[in-house]
Amino acid sequence: MVRGDYKYRRNANGTKVESGVFMPRVAVGIFDTAGNDSSGVSNKTAAAHGMGVYIPKGAIVTAAWYEVVTTFASTAGGSNLATVALSLVNAGDLVVGIAISDASTPWTAGMHGCLPGNPAEATVAGDTGLLAAARMAATFIGPVTAEKELVATVGLHALTAGKLILYVQFVQGI
Repeated sequence: MVRGDYKYRRNANGTKVESGVFMPRVAVGIFDTAGNDSSGVSNKTAAAHGMGVYIPKGAIVTAAWYEVVTTFASTAGGSNLATVALSLVNAGDLVVGIAISDASTPWTAGMHGCLPGNPAEATVAGDTGLLAAARMAATFIGPVTAEKELVATVGLHALTAGKLILYVQFVQGI
């Protein structure tokens, strides 16, 4: 049997009364300097720019990644010192603000990872699966306490070019 949407049934006080198989969801937001944010402001400006895509209350973010379609550039005398950060609940909780000229090339064309779902490498001898699972769970965001918008924040200088597609995987908690 195919269902269009998998949701928890809840009673009046919000307690889950049915369990089962539920599919993770992926929110997809586009940040494009050729467009405007969810409040109508140019995405080129140094400011926080909502993508118009929201994660629901109770969601638990388990992974996130992004594809840079057009490499980012800024007006800072050709030095590309503008920063970009990707956020959901707290500033930089998906990707901290990093200069587009950074040697790690986070804002050049291609696929890039975000913080959720990418734990720090183990440094302890005799590491166990349980410790690895704990490190992974520590990267999750949520459950979020209210509906939250995907946000790209441009810092220091205006952008002249850049486009990315942000993917945020989550499961719906209660």
